[in-house]
Amino acid sequence: MGAVVDEIDYAAQGNIEYLISALNDKDYCIRKRAAKALGSSDDERAVFGLIKSLKYHEWFTNHKVINSVRIYSAESLGIIRDSRAIPYLIQSLEEDPVVEVRAKAAWALGSFDTSESIDALTIALYDDHWKVRKSAASSLGTINATDKLPFLSELLEDENEVVRHEALLSMGKMSDTQAINILLKSISDKDTEVSLRSLAAFEEIGENALDPIKKALKKGDWQTRVSAIEALEKVSGEAAQNALIGVIQGFFTKDDNFFVRAKAAEVLGIIGNEDALKPLKKAFSDNHEIVRYNAKQAIKEIIKNINKYDIWSFDNGEISFNFTRNWEVVSTADPKKVVKGQYDNNTITLSITRNEDVYDISVKEFSEMLKHVFDIQNTELIDEIEFTKDGMECYLLLGENEDVYPTKIMIISFKKYDLLYYMWFAGDYFALDNSQDEINLMVDSFNING
Repeated sequence: MGAVVDEIDYAAQGNIEYLISALNDKDYCIRKRAAKALGSSDDERAVFGLIKSLKYHEWFTNHKVINSVRIYSAESLGIIRDSRAIPYLIQSLEEDPVVEVRAKAAWALGSFDTSESIDALTIALYDDHWKVRKSAASSLGTINATDKLPFLSELLEDENEVVRHEALLSMGKMSDTQAINILLKSISDKDTEVSLRSLAAFEEIGENALDPIKKALKKGDWQTRVSAIEALEKVSGEAAQNALIGVIQGFFTKDDNFFVRAKAAEVLGIIGNEDALKPLKKAFSDNHEIVRYNAKQAIKEIIKNINKYDIWSFDNGEISFNFTRNWEVVSTADPKKVVKGQYDNNTITLSITRNEDVYDISVKEFSEMLKHVFDIQNTELIDEIEFTKDGMECYLLLGENEDVYPTKIMIISFKKYDLLYYMWFAGDYFALDNSQDEINLMVDSFNING
């Protein structure tokens, strides 16, 4: 059989007649290879042979190889894009009992922008199996079937996460004003998951979403305008920043709703750069306190981000590491806890502790002791990683404690020779996640001298 398979590979390079005849071979593995190769050939002469091999017979159901022939037949018909295949692909989509064949037929129909294909794909959005719903949603996006947007929007609440994600991607592919408007409405959905999925779609759409979002900022109700601002956070970039600046200070574009202006100031703090500082400062004179407050906080965030990579160094002769100016780091006289630090008004605390004479203790064994401390403090262990760096054995522990205030704890142990140091970070979830790049800088640059 190997010789015949090699022959099919050779035939894929141009001998279409041989491949078509191989679709009727007694060996179904040969048929499968032929069906796949015909798609690579992109030759219309294969259409009727593939249509015939796509057809379902009752005894096929539990035969995996035979079903693979039909899956590849559907795929090749989609690649060849001959309209004669449409009714047969629709029949497979609607009637075939094998999920994978229906899903591949839905995918193949994405090559045909016809009313028949679009109607069949729309019906397939209600298929019992998530794979078929996913493929149908994807194909409608490929065809750019904007009139089916209401049906795609229903999939934002599908029970399957993959289907929900594919529906968002398809709506994003359309980059249509109507699609953007549906997504903007979904941002304010009471279901948090629907809201977050809709926001994620704007990251997929990118700058193509800007014009519809700007229209929503001018014409939508205040809730829609807030959603549009949240979407601009995901789109990001200079154009998004300029639109937000217009909301808080533009002569014609300044929003008359203080909550919308406050939201714009908040998002500027997340995506803004130096160009946003002057308009934010002008917002200090806004007649609503929440706008003034958000503007001041936004300026702090922008300046913090500007300063983020202004790198300083710590070196006490025995250990050294780099840190940003957002950290306050000091040496102590304590022979064990040699460094203390804090980040951004004490939202994160840092300590570096020294242990001597640890020849016989590995960082993994030492971390087991720290995990016992976690247990005593009722801290849940989330992750642990062992690694090496610059001649040091290293071990990372990550934990969470919600007893008093939600706190995330990260401990990184470093061992070199008979010395072992560990860095202990503790802070609220948001602060620790938001400063991860700066923490990584400290960890990556940490060194035990000598």
